[in-house]
Amino acid sequence: MPSYTEEKRRRIEQFAQCLRLMNLRRQKVVKHDCFIIFDEAPPEDAGSPKLKESVAIKADCIADGGSPSGRLGDFKGLLKPGKSRKRRSRYLQFAFRRDCFYLELPNNTVFPQEAQQIFQYRLGFYWAKNRPDLRWVRANWEDILTWEPLQKIYLYRDEESAAEDMAFILFQVWKFPVDSPLYIKAASFHTDHHFEHGKQLD
Repeated sequence: MPSYTEEKRRRIEQFAQCLRLMNLRRQKVVKHDCFIIFDEAPPEDAGSPKLKESVAIKADCIADGGSPSGRLGDFKGLLKPGKSRKRRSRYLQFAFRRDCFYLELPNNTVFPQEAQQIFQYRLGFYWAKNRPDLRWVRANWEDILTWEPLQKIYLYRDEESAAEDMAFILFQVWKFPVDSPLYIKAASFHTDHHFEHGKQLD
């Protein structure tokens, strides 16, 4: 039986491989922006994949990675302890752009104290609404204000770092067992390309 550390390392490599695959799909197959969602429950819309809550991630990424200018800000709109979410499951979603990709956690999947923990232990996260340098490219600003997503930008070839951030959120912040199954769905934003439709990843 593998140790906790061995199993965690396996899952991180598994996550990184999924992200690398999405990079290849974005650059070689679709040549349009794509997304992938890692969910603890099978997706309700598996037959026609679409993003959860934050309906269309349209912010362009900073090609050189940039330095986040967002502040912690307040936690208005975030889940309150004991308050039910519109959706019961926890999820992480990534958007894949031409020059980079980024993780998004809308406010219906993270609690205030969890956001504080992420800011404290993982560098590079920011509130989307606090990035004035990205506002001019956002075609869905009302969506951003409604769902107040927590985001982090990654350059391609940094999939391992993104996978480690995923593992931190899943296994340390959300306390999922390291061998928990996840369900993935992936598709293109602007074409009919659908990839996974609720595939189990364990």
